[in-house]
Amino acid sequence: MTMRILSSAQACGFGPVSKLVAITPLLADSSVDFVGQDVALDFARRHSHRFHRITEGDTRRSEDLAQGLADADLVVSVMDAELVFRAVRAEVPVLFFDSLLGFWLTGRSFEELAARAHLVRWADHDTARYVFDTLAPHERILLAHLLARRSYAQNFPGVPARIAAMAGVGADHVELCGPIVDRNALEGALAQPPPERPAGLLINLGGFQNFFLDYESHNAYLDVLRRWVAELAEARPELGRILVCGGAFRQRVTETHGEVEVEYAFLPQTEFLRHLAHTPLYAVPPSLTSLHESVILRRLPLLLPEQHYGHIANLRALRGTVAGDIAASLTDLGDRFTVPEDDLEGTKALDRLTRELLTDESGYRHLADHLDARLTAYQKLTAEERHAAVDELGDLLGGPALADLLSRVDVSLVTTGSTS
Repeated sequence: MTMRILSSAQACGFGPVSKLVAITPLLADSSVDFVGQDVALDFARRHSHRFHRITEGDTRRSEDLAQGLADADLVVSVMDAELVFRAVRAEVPVLFFDSLLGFWLTGRSFEELAARAHLVRWADHDTARYVFDTLAPHERILLAHLLARRSYAQNFPGVPARIAAMAGVGADHVELCGPIVDRNALEGALAQPPPERPAGLLINLGGFQNFFLDYESHNAYLDVLRRWVAELAEARPELGRILVCGGAFRQRVTETHGEVEVEYAFLPQTEFLRHLAHTPLYAVPPSLTSLHESVILRRLPLLLPEQHYGHIANLRALRGTVAGDIAASLTDLGDRFTVPEDDLEGTKALDRLTRELLTDESGYRHLADHLDARLTAYQKLTAEERHAAVDELGDLLGGPALADLLSRVDVSLVTTGSTS
């Protein structure tokens, strides 16, 4: 009998929804519907073959979920805590997936969060809603782990300790896993020949959009990077072609700077991964999804400056590795880029400080020189050094294969999380 699954993913960049796309083929004998919005909806539509039905909707609106929850045997959520809340209230079991368990900020103990999970599940609706809504956004995701039947946390520094803390309050259904990525697509990219028009440098700026950043207004990072890319093309004719990929570039634009062609595009994932599998030079902000993909394809990335506060936290955890130590980072440019230790306020400050570079020629030149120096250091690494650096990242990020963990999904559905 086919299992009916309702799914969604947090609309912050491509990371969460790309994980959902990677998960769906692993859910055997199931029909997966997707409901979502913004960047997550865009990515899901580009991978419509992975879903039975795709619907635009907001998981914060009960009317957008009512029918889907009524029909569902199971809910699959990637970092969408609101969907978990509504599924639990509807008594639909949840599988929860998270790539940032070590990152979420909270001043509350897990004992308090476990008590709140109990109220969300068993109290009357108004009480449950109040208990959930009075938590900070990061705390709601931690609560979602406690509410799920099974939850899976992608490995990264700090994650095993968080899993142990949850187990300490009875939540023994949270499991460590390795990369949550589309391995079939990655293996397919490795099997393909190089692109007909390979890029000397591939730059991946990801989905970019999140709870604050967008393509139209809070977008200074994109403008600064485009200026640097144009200058780089003028100065480095040997690159031949620079391909810049990301969700902001829905309309392909090709420019010529000196002897170098620069193309901005939002490529289909299979086409992008084919370029990644064969590129000699790859640059990307410290996004964990991109990092996992590059490690599996054995392409050491040059980490670009942080787009948002989460990237600052990621890069801190990578310091001491080759990739982390050669990274280009705004935080290496002095106190000017010191931001609040808060996801929203830190991201707002990064956007504001980056925007200042658009009119501050001295500040921009400091950043551009830093980027040039890091790219040069990255290029000087020998093939052996790059391979060793990729292995170093693989050791740091590895964990049990998600496919093996999900092969036990039918058993896990009859084992309710002990904080329930």
